[in-house]
Amino acid sequence: MLGIWSRKELDFPKGLSLKKIYKLLKGRLDKIGEILDFGWQYKKLMAEGITNPVIDEIYETAKKAGATGGKISGAGGGGFMTFYCPGNTRYKVSEALQKVGGEFRRFQFTKYGLETWRV
Repeated sequence: MLGIWSRKELDFPKGLSLKKIYKLLKGRLDKIGEILDFGWQYKKLMAEGITNPVIDEIYETAKKAGATGGKISGAGGGGFMTFYCPGNTRYKVSEALQKVGGEFRRFQFTKYGLETWRV
């Protein structure tokens, strides 16, 4: 699977995005974590170097603490992992991730898109 990807493989991430949008519009937030997890498992199969033992430990720690899925973003050498934590599991997930060097960052959704800072 390395190097040349088929049309099906390239369309797969787009399909996952559409599923997430559909679930959000239908109010099925409980399914978002499962979709994120499926996407992460698939992404790891697409190329070597997508993950490493540290990232795998962080992801598995979050899932064991109650997250149902997650997404990694950013370029090599840094970035963020976002987890879907149903109910009140975010407190257990945050606590577990701190034990492996993770840092919780607050965020909120806005109608204006991403805002990294305000002047």
